[in-house]
Amino acid sequence: MIQAVLWDIDGTLLDSEPHHFAALAAVCAAHGAVLEPEEQERLLGLSMGEVFALITATRPLPLALDAFKNACNAFYVARVDAVPFRPGGYERVDDLALRGVPQACVSNSGRKVVEANFARLGHPGLAFALSRDDVVDGKPAPEPYLKAAARLGVAPEACLVVEDSPIGARSAKAAGMFTIAWPQVPGLTFDAADRVVDSLDVLDWDRLLAGA
Repeated sequence: MIQAVLWDIDGTLLDSEPHHFAALAAVCAAHGAVLEPEEQERLLGLSMGEVFALITATRPLPLALDAFKNACNAFYVARVDAVPFRPGGYERVDDLALRGVPQACVSNSGRKVVEANFARLGHPGLAFALSRDDVVDGKPAPEPYLKAAARLGVAPEACLVVEDSPIGARSAKAAGMFTIAWPQVPGLTFDAADRVVDSLDVLDWDRLLAGA
């Protein structure tokens, strides 16, 4: 029986991935490097450290990781009010809150971005949000989701997770949780998900919550 629902934020509850990529592209451009639009999918779900490593492997930047991360985060946070909710996610949070189901957010983004996103969501049904800075090993390791379950006081196997990226789904499945992949980017391959859906409305939430 499902006792709690855990949500990824970027690309799941917020349609924020294009805004994160715009931040990356702007910071890179300011230092003489170009990010091509088709690179967005390759960077999906990665931590800033991993993103920085991939970018600088082919186009060195005159920035250390911390400076790069701070610049990208500042660009994004300053514009967070323009980030739209992903249709279908916020409404599902509402429905689950009315049912009394505990909910929280688990992100691979840094704390400043997560705090800005969580404030943007502003939903009382979401108890808290964990960031990459709150764990030793981020997604795809299981630690973020295990820590969230422990904080809610719910066993991992009694948690349902909604993710948009293969990396996030691997993290949830490694934690032993029922995992719904709700991708925003077409054509993604999920090797660790119980269900892959185009819309959360196609799911029978009564059956899911009952563990059927």
